[in-house]
Amino acid sequence: MGISRRQDKIIELLSTYGTLAIADLAKKFACSTATVRRDIQDLEEQGQVRRFHGAVALALDSLVMERPFQDKSTTHAEKKRNIAATVAEWLPNGAIVGINGGTTTTAIALGLAEQHRDITVVTNAVNIAHLLSDRGLSVVVVGGALRPQNYETTGPMALSSLSQLHLDWVVLGANGIDRRFGITTTTEQEAAVGQAFAVQADHVIIAGDSSKLGRTALFRMLPWDHVDYLASDDGARNLLGDWGLDMVANDLWLIRSGTTR
Repeated sequence: MGISRRQDKIIELLSTYGTLAIADLAKKFACSTATVRRDIQDLEEQGQVRRFHGAVALALDSLVMERPFQDKSTTHAEKKRNIAATVAEWLPNGAIVGINGGTTTTAIALGLAEQHRDITVVTNAVNIAHLLSDRGLSVVVVGGALRPQNYETTGPMALSSLSQLHLDWVVLGANGIDRRFGITTTTEQEAAVGQAFAVQADHVIIAGDSSKLGRTALFRMLPWDHVDYLASDDGARNLLGDWGLDMVANDLWLIRSGTTR
């Protein structure tokens, strides 16, 4: 694999997973860690990534510059744009909407800004708050300890802040979406914040492209039966049909029967 292609793949993987260890990238590409470090150095000089403690994440500037919308040729980014359009169209005007951090939810936040002017967004992701700050929406930022890997606030302060709020809807991204084990993520802190968002919301939407389906991460955010809707892409249609879900809008699937908008 050439240098340019490998660096493009690194950005694609970071867009999907958020943070990756340099050693894991070296194993993925069957090359030395020194080679990966040189790639990371090049990408860091371009302002696309940042390094810390043997790992790498997308730079905040990359997320602020609407990373999910930049690379038209990246399959996951295209799927996220489609998911964003579906969710933004489904959510009603005047709603109070909670959104956690992640590239899919960042795309959804931008979709809301494009389609609505009277929605209030509550988020624990500082990059999402920054993106929406000059787009005419009301934004509430959840306080807490900032995780530099993904720009989300977590911890007791975040949980306490969320407990004081009421949300009409919450849209949550996740690392794994599985009918048996539920909605999962890679850290205990993210799982706890996702749970807190869901408790305060009347309706819960999980958003994730088809690569997340049937996968599980270490920490469960929500049981399957605590989710009202699943927003995915057309690659999920066969599997979600097999799971017995009904599609209520373009690639928006009903999970809990009796749920109404």
